[in-house]
This record gives sequence, C-alpha cells and structure tokens, in this order.
Amino acid sequence: MSSPAAATAAEPERVIFEGRPVALYSAGRWLLAVLTLGLAGVYFWAKAAALRVRITSERITIKRGLLGRTTDTLELYRVTDMQLREPFLERLVGCGRLVVTSSDRGQVTLEIPGLKGVESMANQVRQAVETQKLTRRVHTHQEA
Repeated sequence: MSSPAAATAAEPERVIFEGRPVALYSAGRWLLAVLTLGLAGVYFWAKAAALRVRITSERITIKRGLLGRTTDTLELYRVTDMQLREPFLERLVGCGRLVVTSSDRGQVTLEIPGLKGVESMANQVRQAVETQKLTRRVHTHQEA
C-alpha cells in the first residue's frame, strides 16, 4: 500500500493559470488611458508585459522584468492565507486580484492583480494548497 505522499508525488504538476495580468484591469485605468490619448494604456501594457504568472498545483511563480528578470517562487504548502479582492472599478471590467500570504521569511505577501476569472482560480488554488499541506503533512498553528 502506497502512502499519500508517494501517490501525489507521482501525479504531474497541474497548471491552474499561466499568462499575464490584463493591462487595463480597472475602469479607472481605462479612463486614464482615454484621457491621455492612449499613453497611459501603453504604460499599463508595458507593465503587464513585464509580469509573467504561472500558478500550478504545487507553486506560484512570478517573473518580473522586460530586460532584466526577477523570479519569485512560492510553494503552496507554505500558504497561510488567501484573499480574493474585487474592487468596484476592477469588477466593472470582470477582473480581480489574488492576495496570498505565506510563512516564507522573504516575501510574506504576494498580490497578483488583473486576473480574469479570479474567483474560480482562487478556489482551485485553495484546493491545491490543502492538497499540498496534506501531502507534506504540514500543520498550521492558529493563535487563539
């Protein structure tokens, strides 16, 4: 009989999301792009093009930069909290942001803006976090 860790280790890493955030992810950004005759839109596009997000069943990887590149990786078993934020101006265009808090020493909070379908994505990530914690037998301690 195989252990749960061995069974999960044999399963391939599943991609939940891979791509870039939406450049104009709020009504405010759209308005600013229109008022500046597209200049703000170009700036927001460049910022979005410089950010690459990959969320799998095991980790979140964010690559930042156009010329130089920085890569941050967060293992899902270290996630301590997740928030789904959908401010009014972002909801108007169907976007939201995923905020993940981890027990890592370096980067404690990771915010990913401009995500379409963020609610279903957050549910998939939440399930993957629980699976990773069970697989690695990680227990979170909550203070009373």
